[in-house]
Amino acid sequence: MELIIRLFTFLSNILYHILRPFFWYANRHPGSKISAAKDPILKLSAVAIAEKIRQRELSSEAVISAYIARIREVNPLLNAVVEDRFESAIREAKLCDEKLATGEVTAKQLEAEQPLYGVPVTVKESCAVKGLSHTGFSLARSGVKANYDSEPVVRLKIAGAIPLCVTNTPELCLGFETQNNVFGTTNNPYDTRRTAGGSSGGEAALLTSAASVIGIGSDIAGSIRLPAHLNGVFGHKPTPGAISIEGHFPYVDDAEFCRYLVIGPMTRYAEDLALAVRVMADRNCTAALRLDSPVDVKSVKVRYMEEVEASFGLVPVHEDVKRTIKQAAEYLRVAGADVEKVNIGQLKDSLELGLVLFFGMHKMPQILLNPDDPKHESNTLSEAGKAIFGLSRHTKSAIFFKFMKDVRVLVPRSRQPSFRMEAQKLQRTFMDLLGDDGVFLFPTFVTSAPFHGQLSLQLAGTLYCIICNVLGLPSTHVPMGLDSEGLPVGLQVIAAPMQDRLCLAVAKELEKGFGGWIPPSVVTA
Repeated sequence: MELIIRLFTFLSNILYHILRPFFWYANRHPGSKISAAKDPILKLSAVAIAEKIRQRELSSEAVISAYIARIREVNPLLNAVVEDRFESAIREAKLCDEKLATGEVTAKQLEAEQPLYGVPVTVKESCAVKGLSHTGFSLARSGVKANYDSEPVVRLKIAGAIPLCVTNTPELCLGFETQNNVFGTTNNPYDTRRTAGGSSGGEAALLTSAASVIGIGSDIAGSIRLPAHLNGVFGHKPTPGAISIEGHFPYVDDAEFCRYLVIGPMTRYAEDLALAVRVMADRNCTAALRLDSPVDVKSVKVRYMEEVEASFGLVPVHEDVKRTIKQAAEYLRVAGADVEKVNIGQLKDSLELGLVLFFGMHKMPQILLNPDDPKHESNTLSEAGKAIFGLSRHTKSAIFFKFMKDVRVLVPRSRQPSFRMEAQKLQRTFMDLLGDDGVFLFPTFVTSAPFHGQLSLQLAGTLYCIICNVLGLPSTHVPMGLDSEGLPVGLQVIAAPMQDRLCLAVAKELEKGFGGWIPPSVVTA
């Protein structure tokens, strides 16, 4: 049965290469890229903005207004924003400024209790923001608005942050490209012919365009890290349970599902990523996470792999991606860390492991919600047939996920225990390798951003992300510059469960060494 999975990915890769000239021809005319942000406010980190607001060097109203103007400027090219709350955000910003002016709150008090006071945030549409769209981009939920805030949004608001809008995702977050039949496709700011990735593609596109400073995404198989990679920003997949997923749609109350699905922050600056994790972290996990404990990068054990062992059906990692990993490893070696290249042979089977365990879960959300009868699902084969002629009301990606769920990736349930045992062995391997002082550098994806429609033919490339969801490992995507085509590439920094602070510290160190986020506007054609 595992051979069938490999054969499918092999054929997908062959099809990718056969169709590649057609994609190039269809996209032979240059795409657009986002222009430079002119307002200096948009170039500040959230940490710097918050400090300037506390010291009354900047007003919250000016910051919120600057970001609203930028969103309005770039969104026609991106198609990232689904619904906004701009008027409410301006009112909330004015109230923040008034409280500071009257002395109702002080800078010292805000630094301790509301470190994001007056700072804008944007949120993936799957995470509830009261009063805004919360459909999952299923036609069966058309017009649904959230009547409450998801728990991460509650945490952000308590910390003083001001939500601006909710952003685009694939149907029910099931897709590696941000496209749906309700709102359409989100474009990559470096080249609008290319994908922003998924499922947190709307957030990543806004962030790299300097139209957001902190974004909230979710990740079930790479949905934070893949868009972060393709758009050149930071993204953190936390340890499961470290940040509440209450208020996410889709959702099922099942421990296995909650091991895969996490909510986490995406940012342009590494220091903002660490702050957002501290703010959003579940209070029951604070002691275990030790986010305020300093990390000396010299004391961190660094292990790395440039790609998994070559095997039938797997997609090779591009040399530009492998280069970033080698450069990061050498930089950390010079900085004083204990660095070693390793080969974890078990990882070559991680795609099957991830797919079988994911689609073999006992409880999964309904996927093809029937627009005519939302309590039930549409017939998979019927919708697949309709999709061939462009007649289905579901996306091809959602139909594919539903098919994989129906057939459990063609692996009988009786085989599930053996896959779980393999996952446990691999987890023990990582625990032994990393301990409580180690990180693992690993590709996030095999290439930079492909053209719209190509990524679905590179399913095998997602093994680099999904293994962290299978094993419950925290992982931070770090932007590491541009490839030979002027598109962002980067890597993952992975640690053992509850060692998120190591990922965040190494991400900050690599930003210092390699510059982090590079705006699309500085890229020359």
